[in-house]
Amino acid sequence: MNALIWASVAALVTAAVLLCLPRVVGRKDHSVRAGLRLRSLVRRLRGGGGSIPPEQLRKDSAALLRQFSALLQSGRGEGQAWGDLLAHWRRRDADHPLTLVCAQAAAAEASGTGTAAGLRRAAEQTQNRQLRQLVNRLIAVTALSEQTGAALSHLMEQLAGAADDSAQLAAAVQTAVAGPKLTQLILTLLPAGGVVLGHIMGASPTATLLGGGLGMLCLIAGIGFLIVGRLWSARMIGTVMRHV
Repeated sequence: MNALIWASVAALVTAAVLLCLPRVVGRKDHSVRAGLRLRSLVRRLRGGGGSIPPEQLRKDSAALLRQFSALLQSGRGEGQAWGDLLAHWRRRDADHPLTLVCAQAAAAEASGTGTAAGLRRAAEQTQNRQLRQLVNRLIAVTALSEQTGAALSHLMEQLAGAADDSAQLAAAVQTAVAGPKLTQLILTLLPAGGVVLGHIMGASPTATLLGGGLGMLCLIAGIGFLIVGRLWSARMIGTVMRHV
């Protein structure tokens, strides 16, 4: 019975380590992401808001762009529109990443340096890749409107449509990778379940695996193949998610 308990504990620990492994050996910006998660956790413990999920940020970005377009169509100037957006997003969530964008744009308009200068500061201050892409597109659209005379409100509507398409694509990819992620989890836990099942059936797989000789060789080879398979599948899933 004690052997069964120890085998179960060892199997669960091994599975937990493997489940965490892709996060440790993942993308190059892991340290940045870890810092952002830590700051988000501290902010939540202090009563503040947490980080915004990527899909929600896309939806919020589209909403902000349509709000900006509607304000421009109503006759508000860029400075007034950014001021109104800042007031709205501060009431909604003062810690929201888009609140920072509105604050920088409104401050730049108030100081006379122009929206583009404020948006560039917002892009420099954020480490969120999606938010930086949105801000850079805002800068490009603003410059295009100034150079060609095209209606900024119309360009914002088109940009909002692109943000909606991006959100739908991300949701479709999330749905598509749900199956592979579940398969990855099952295959990771399967060996541990096999060891536990062997003890339940009255066999002694732990003694065989830890008894040296061929059993130990099989244990080492099995763990090695399990780690390689976990890394391989995590890399394939990560490659798909990285482009969303």
